[in-house]
Amino acid sequence: MDVLTQSALDNAAKLAQYRFGLVQQRLQDQFNKKVADLKAQATDPAVTNFLQVEISAAGAQKAKFDNLRVQSGTNANILTDLQGQIAALQTAASAGDGAGFDAALANANDDVSGLAVIPADPALQPDGIEQLKSNGLAVKPSAAYGLGTPEGQAAALADLNAAQNLIAQIFQATTGNQTVAGSIAQAADGQRSALNDKLQTIQFNDQTQVALQTLQLKTQFQTQVHLIELSFANSANAAASLQQQQLAQQQLSGPPTPGTIFSLFA
Repeated sequence: MDVLTQSALDNAAKLAQYRFGLVQQRLQDQFNKKVADLKAQATDPAVTNFLQVEISAAGAQKAKFDNLRVQSGTNANILTDLQGQIAALQTAASAGDGAGFDAALANANDDVSGLAVIPADPALQPDGIEQLKSNGLAVKPSAAYGLGTPEGQAAALADLNAAQNLIAQIFQATTGNQTVAGSIAQAADGQRSALNDKLQTIQFNDQTQVALQTLQLKTQFQTQVHLIELSFANSANAAASLQQQQLAQQQLSGPPTPGTIFSLFA
C-alpha cells in the first residue's frame, strides 16, 4: 500500500504542477494583453499625427524661406557690385573714356546675367529682377552715344542715372525680402521647436503613465501567482499529511498476517 500511495501522491504532485503552469501562463497572457492595451490607448493617435504634420509643415516653411533668404542675399551682393559698375560707367562717360565705358558696361551686363529670379511669394514684395533680366540696363555701348561730344556724354549719363535709380529700387526690395525671409524662417524654426517640445512632453507623460500602470499590473500579477502557488502547495501538504496518517495507521495495526492477501502489499 505504501508504494501505491507514494505513486498516487507523485502523480498528484505532477498534475498539480502542470495545472499551476497552465494557470501561470494564462495570467501571464492576461498581463501582456493589458500592458499592450495600455500602450495602444496612451494617447489618441490623431493628436500625435496632427503634431507631426504641423512639425513637418513648419520644417518645410523654414527650409523654403531659408532658401529665399540665401537667394536674396546672393542677389544683394551682385547688385552691390552692379552699383559699383554703374558708378564706373558714369566716371568713364564724364571723361569721354569709351574703352573704360565699354569695359564697365560688360561687367555690368555680366552682373545682370548672374542675378537669380526668385519665385513670387505673398510674403515677399516684387523685386523687379525678372524685368531687369528681360530688359537689361537700357545702356548702349560708347559708340552709340558718341562720348567725344558733350551731347553724347549727357545722353549716356541720363541713361546711367535711370539705370542707377532702377538698381537702387531693386536693391532695396531685395534686401527687404532677405530680412523678411530670414524672419519667417526663424519664426518657423521656433514654431517647429515648440511643437517638437509639446510632442515630446506628451510622449514622455504617456510613457511615464504606462510605466506606472504596468508596475501596478505586474505587482498584481505576481501577487496572484504567489497566492495560487501557495494554494497548490497547501494541497500538496494536505496530501502528504494524509499519507503520514495512513502510514501511522498501518504501524498501529501491525504487519499483515503472513499468508494473507494483505501480506503481499507489506
